[in-house]
Amino acid sequence: MNHKTTIIAATLAAIGLAGPAGADPIPDKATLERGQAHYLLFCANCHGVDADGRGPLEGLLKVTPSNLTVLRHLGPPSVTERVLMAVDGGHQVAADAHKMPVFSENLEVRTVREIAIYLDSIQQ
Repeated sequence: MNHKTTIIAATLAAIGLAGPAGADPIPDKATLERGQAHYLLFCANCHGVDADGRGPLEGLLKVTPSNLTVLRHLGPPSVTERVLMAVDGGHQVAADAHKMPVFSENLEVRTVREIAIYLDSIQQ
């Protein structure tokens, strides 16, 4: 992880958002709305408005974007940790494909936290 992502991970852990499933505090409506807005701005073009992996850029990508509504079913790491790895470029999308674009240098800690909270709230 780079320096900024290490700070993000430490911040999320300190506020209890990187722990085991079910340990997260219940987010307030405003946090969820901000998380959804950030998601729509930064993630939906690839992962889709419904986070199902069917965004408008899907056909232009070498690898189909992940369905982000089923992350919890994949088991560890947590949804939050998966979001951290993804924005840092640490999530390998396929053996023969490059990682997802790195966003950790462009997103504030609060933005990443709110995206993670939003994604955690829409898990199926």
